[in-house]
Amino acid sequence: MSETNGKFKKAMRPIDVWGLALGAIIGWGCFVLPGSAFLPKAGPLGTALGMLIGALLIIVIALSYGYLIRNFPLSGGEFIYTKEAIGKRNAFVCGWGMILAYWSLIPLNATALALISRYLFPGIVQQGYLYQIAGWDVYAGEVVLASAFIIIIAVINIRGIKQAAWLQTAIALTLVGCICIVSFLVMGISDWSNLAPGFPEGRGWWKGVFSIVAMAPWAFIGFDCIPQSAEEYNFSHKKSTRIMITAILMAAVLYIAICTVTAMGLKPWEELLADRNNWPTGFVIRQTLGLIGLIVLGIAMFCAVVSGMNAFYISTSRLMYAMAQEGSLPKWFGHLSPKHGTPKNAILFTMAASLFAPWFGREILIWIVDMTSVGAAIVFAYTTASAAIIAKRQHRTAQMWTGIIGCIFSLFFLSLLIVPGMPGYLSFQSRVVLLVWIAIGVLFYLNIRKDYVKGQN
Repeated sequence: MSETNGKFKKAMRPIDVWGLALGAIIGWGCFVLPGSAFLPKAGPLGTALGMLIGALLIIVIALSYGYLIRNFPLSGGEFIYTKEAIGKRNAFVCGWGMILAYWSLIPLNATALALISRYLFPGIVQQGYLYQIAGWDVYAGEVVLASAFIIIIAVINIRGIKQAAWLQTAIALTLVGCICIVSFLVMGISDWSNLAPGFPEGRGWWKGVFSIVAMAPWAFIGFDCIPQSAEEYNFSHKKSTRIMITAILMAAVLYIAICTVTAMGLKPWEELLADRNNWPTGFVIRQTLGLIGLIVLGIAMFCAVVSGMNAFYISTSRLMYAMAQEGSLPKWFGHLSPKHGTPKNAILFTMAASLFAPWFGREILIWIVDMTSVGAAIVFAYTTASAAIIAKRQHRTAQMWTGIIGCIFSLFFLSLLIVPGMPGYLSFQSRVVLLVWIAIGVLFYLNIRKDYVKGQN
């Protein structure tokens, strides 16, 4: 498509879309959470089982995405699917949850750069102490670092999807290569008996496994970035299902690899966690592979962070563009740059909103991300239900049942997060943030309802 006809350019190759999905799935959590969340909850075997089960459940959900992409190759993804199958009101609920889930991961990944610097280059970026929020020290140097990357990635996205896609592909491949190098080296020189016991002592194995399964919507959120750029593929949309599945499986392998390396690399994993190191994964790599190994791990983390920011810039801006086209956001967000064919206004707004976040400290952002699993589970439920409804209209019985099963899995994920006593039940702070976001959405919807729902069946 031309640069001036108001349409997206078809510039994304299959490898670019795969890199988009994988880069969005693998972020800072793959490197930071093994020692602080995954292993304490489930142990090495429980984490591996939980990740594999979660990945398989997500793949069932992804089958509905692939079907819908083929039927509706439009930017906006889940929002468009829900509108076509269930109606505008439900589409707004779906889109509102997606905006929070996608946007919040941009500043969170940006602030992860400061977190990386604290471990790799202590004291260099931690300059100009400002204040403390929720126990997290905020430094001017870290705010500047995070803000600089937020702006740089925004500029790359404004200049065109081809540049953004090339960057995403290169970074995703580097990410995979670095994790493979570190994993093979550590596994080759470590004592595998350090992985025992497979599950934490005194905690039921099923509870550990399903506490990891409950995190699957968060852990694998990113594969659903693929439909957001569907208008920009330069290949058949039939390939999208295979691309999603391979990205999900690769992500599961990478999660398990980093957890296994952390658990086995130095000493029995329960002893390692008892030492209360700030970053067990980094400590293990430094002690087993030296500074060079830590640098390779740092490169992998940097790639994960930047690719995550880039992927969610692409997805958030395309979603806001689609919602603006449908009248659920102001038309201003639906403007495409005449020169670059990108949703410039949506990118600029996403950038501006993200620039506020580093000033509030990382802990508050983590409260937001903790509840994005709820948004992701709701979006998955809407998408799979939409696939089932549309497949029934088209007399596609097998696809209809695939959608129904995917919807059941999505509601299962949701129950693990919002039902008291379940393994993944949200913290109090995350529940408060969720209620605030819902309240804002209700107020916004009441303001646009008259014009937005006009003409709905």
